[in-house]
Amino acid sequence: MWNKSRSIVLSIFCTRLFMLLVVVVVCFASPIIRWYFSRTPNMEEYYPAFQIIVYVCAVPAMLLLILLDRLLRNIRRQAVFVPQNVTLLRAISWSCIAVGLAACAAGFCYASFFLVAIAAAFCGLIVRVVKNVFEQAIEIKTENDYTI
Repeated sequence: MWNKSRSIVLSIFCTRLFMLLVVVVVCFASPIIRWYFSRTPNMEEYYPAFQIIVYVCAVPAMLLLILLDRLLRNIRRQAVFVPQNVTLLRAISWSCIAVGLAACAAGFCYASFFLVAIAAAFCGLIVRVVKNVFEQAIEIKTENDYTI
């Protein structure tokens, strides 16, 4: 039977799987990019920009996944509406925005990156909204804890 506990475990598993995927992509960025542009006549023109953007985006992406893993572990420990989670959500949103900015800059070399930038910025916005909800919930919880 599917339950809340299994859902959190699945989320943690997927987060760690994505961490592994980021490491693999960084380690094999060169052959992956060469394969991706193998049918492009002017591949050498795109190769350096793609390689740079993969490495630049990998840093905030890995940070985001580490922070997400911490958030999920807090939730698994029943520590949901705590100030640490607000801090984690804030950092996660800034990581999304960092990827969005890097992808936006790369969009001037390869227009498809503008779509990645929009998606990353949108994810950052959603996480900011969730962070604001958590902040309000913590205030309400703290106020209720002091109510007799």
